[in-house]
Amino acid sequence: MNKSTLPELISPYFFLNEKFYDEVKPANFPNTIIRYRNINFKEFSNIDDQEWINFFALFEHKELPLKKNLAMKYHGHQFRVYNPNIGDGRGFTIAQFYKNKKLYDLGTKGSGVTPYSRGGDGRLTLKGGVREVLCSNYLDAQGVSTSQSLSLIETGENLIRSDEPSPTRSSILVRVSHSHIRIGTFQYHAYHQDHDSLELLIKSVGKHYLFLDEKNNSPLNFFKSVVKKCAKLAASYHICGFVHGVLNTDNININGESFDYGPYRFLEKYDPHKIAAYFDHSGLYKFSNQTDAIFWNLQQLASIMTIFLEDNPIVNELKKYVNYYNEEVIKLFYEKLSLQPSDDYESNQLFLNNFYQILSQYPYMYEEIFFDFRGGRQNQRFKTEIKEKYKNHDLEKIFSNQEAISNFNSLEFYKPETLLYEEIEKIWYQIEKNDDWSLFNKKINSINEYKRIVSKNGLG
Repeated sequence: MNKSTLPELISPYFFLNEKFYDEVKPANFPNTIIRYRNINFKEFSNIDDQEWINFFALFEHKELPLKKNLAMKYHGHQFRVYNPNIGDGRGFTIAQFYKNKKLYDLGTKGSGVTPYSRGGDGRLTLKGGVREVLCSNYLDAQGVSTSQSLSLIETGENLIRSDEPSPTRSSILVRVSHSHIRIGTFQYHAYHQDHDSLELLIKSVGKHYLFLDEKNNSPLNFFKSVVKKCAKLAASYHICGFVHGVLNTDNININGESFDYGPYRFLEKYDPHKIAAYFDHSGLYKFSNQTDAIFWNLQQLASIMTIFLEDNPIVNELKKYVNYYNEEVIKLFYEKLSLQPSDDYESNQLFLNNFYQILSQYPYMYEEIFFDFRGGRQNQRFKTEIKEKYKNHDLEKIFSNQEAISNFNSLEFYKPETLLYEEIEKIWYQIEKNDDWSLFNKKINSINEYKRIVSKNGLG
């Protein structure tokens, strides 16, 4: 191993104290088979397979800090019912490291029981691990601020689950995240009326994750930043057609980074009523409700901030959420279509509204329609196959006044990239029945290529 490529790994949450976490021991697994290594993290690229297992399954590598494996304490509103009996129940933060002056966590999922497992086994199914690797890669390629899967290791156990055919295979996932601190972390300390810990948390988050300097690191600026970042998260979900499924307060990262992918779905066709979680019987977290759901979660954080602030400045910041969201939606919408927004906000909003109103009329896939109309009239395909494909509809007409970005390239060789439920099920079927990872690897490579092309050509 070339040590020079490894970042300096430091003890997690060195700026907090033991009121925030418990140091835990990982499970002993009967087997360890590496199923996925994220090649995009060059810092860990020179680690051989055995060292990889020591790092990300056994947690015994000599480069790891002495104080490690910290399970965080948090509460949460789960489907808007307050639950004081949760926390890191099957994961912990191994260590942290700096990259480009940003602080990152190495966090696990499926690493064993903790004080917060609530009778669970602390494990992650292999299918759950596969789904999270695919989702985090795809969202990252779409430009969404997301945790990223670093490692997936199969661990040789048979698990019993009510939502999967059982017994089913086990795994441990390690993800890289710019913090695992959630709204639920604040709720835990508010519940215990520990105002000193809340003050420490606000200051620490402001300094280490929101980049507030000492002069500006105040409760108000902290809250202002969280509101803006969460509004941007909601906008990114909308534009990339993503349904998270479980937007509880313990699943909302204070820096607006998306994470923790369970029963997610991506839109096949435009459907505002799309539900991801089979247990979301009321549709609380359906596609069209996600923006309001994230706002509701921010209101729970706002109620805690009244300990430190008067009501008026908190309410004023909450009111900005809609504007932050609308501005980001328009920005991302135009980027996804590789179009240049005009200086007229109302004109941009009208174009966006017309586009989505017409979307539901077409039998085509959500990503396919965005792909077809990328670049608008400057797309070489616009006057031929696209015009024929969408004839007798209004979608082509609303592009008459839209201009492509200056460096737009039609990319004839480029194709839409999707991550639909049926695709994932086919990938998993080959793994489950034949231990065949070829479709999984092919999909990861395809997503990486999509990201490369998108980044190279400046398309949203």
